[in-house]
Amino acid sequence: MKHRSKFLVIVDDSQELDVAIRFAAKRARSTKGGVVLLNVIEQFDPQQWQSIEDIILQEAREKAQKKLQKWSKVINDLTGVVPELMVKEGVTSEKIIETLEQDDAVRFLVLAAAEADQPGPLVSLLAGQKSGKLPVPIVIIPQGLSEDVIDDLASRSD
Repeated sequence: MKHRSKFLVIVDDSQELDVAIRFAAKRARSTKGGVVLLNVIEQFDPQQWQSIEDIILQEAREKAQKKLQKWSKVINDLTGVVPELMVKEGVTSEKIIETLEQDDAVRFLVLAAAEADQPGPLVSLLAGQKSGKLPVPIVIIPQGLSEDVIDDLASRSD
């Protein structure tokens, strides 16, 4: 049985996120696949003021949902693909690996590398230290690629 391939994109506040979103959306459309958008809320250390922590976490969840909805609309407007939206709490790298292990239809992790001297914390961590623990390949899209180049790369079958 053939899987419907999904592309996982981590929604954060990075400037290069739009590049990863565009590639994943266009590639999903050209392969009749799907997109999963994941936002990870870093957990706070337990404190004696639980009610304040609960309020902070609730606000973080609401902010995460707004980000996911925004990018979901971008993907849908661009390609007609309706992505799956996920919010998880914990250590980002652990939650990414957990998501990849739980859904065997997710076949690629799509990240974008910043144009700066450093590619970004997720690319550095996941393509470096954690790369051997990932159950799928990582696709890293350079931030400096034009929309036309991204669209061409995403639609190729060769």
